[in-house]
Amino acid sequence: MTLTKTQLEERLGMVTGSDAGAIEGTSPYTSVYQAWAKKTRRVVDTFSGNNKTELGTWLEAFAVKKYEEHSGKKCRMVHRTLRHKRYPFIGGHIDRLVEGDPNRGVECKAVTSDGMGKWFDEADELMVPAYYVSQVKHYALVTGRMIWDFAVVFTDGRRDPFFTTIEFSQGDLDLYLERCIAFWSYVDSDSPPDVDDSDATAATLKQEWRESDPGLVKVAPDFVMKYLSERSSNKEMKEVYTAQMQLMENRLRKFLEEADTIVSPKGEVLCTWKATKKGDRRFNFNFKREHANGKK
Repeated sequence: MTLTKTQLEERLGMVTGSDAGAIEGTSPYTSVYQAWAKKTRRVVDTFSGNNKTELGTWLEAFAVKKYEEHSGKKCRMVHRTLRHKRYPFIGGHIDRLVEGDPNRGVECKAVTSDGMGKWFDEADELMVPAYYVSQVKHYALVTGRMIWDFAVVFTDGRRDPFFTTIEFSQGDLDLYLERCIAFWSYVDSDSPPDVDDSDATAATLKQEWRESDPGLVKVAPDFVMKYLSERSSNKEMKEVYTAQMQLMENRLRKFLEEADTIVSPKGEVLCTWKATKKGDRRFNFNFKREHANGKK
């Protein structure tokens, strides 16, 4: 679905289906922190579409046609933003609803060759990726329609369309609603959620704090001293970049923000996150064992 500028602006003021994968932790492309940063306008989503998204929009009509042929049901487009009856900050823009069945909706997807691997499980059987399940769970919460059909077409033309159905329980929606409310509390209070180890959070922090204040320093709290000490003494941590290391570096980025230097309580430089000529910021670690013992 291609959204207008008005719709893109509107979605900043509510939890949408695009946020569901972040809220449930099912998306490899986004995170709760990134979603929060976009809603609070700390970062700007500059993505305006590309050839793949445009192709996907064109193929929606084809997917609907195949779905109607396959199911014998008729679909209708939704030309307005739908919102939860009790919680108006939860809403979305939905592809199609099924006529004559008030408990059913349909989600159309066009899968390109480079994204096809995400639609197969370990047994090489077709499946719906978890983040798309989260997306239609969001639509179920907004509309009250508990049954969602997927109509999936493959752009390579070598596979037949894939149809499957997912049905949610009231318990599924109640739990998801709690997560939406918890997420929106961060947005509403302008308070950041905890950072995680995702690439999306790392990218968001780098964008949010792209510029530093040269010379602005912060004294290392206990969690920073502990991480720098472990990193200094563990050779493997220097050579193999792990999820735990990314988590700690994301925590360092959030701790530093515009500051570019971390010092010990005695004023020794332990770590810097300074701007480079390329316009990004990079870490430089200067922690030594004696810093942990307070002997230097």
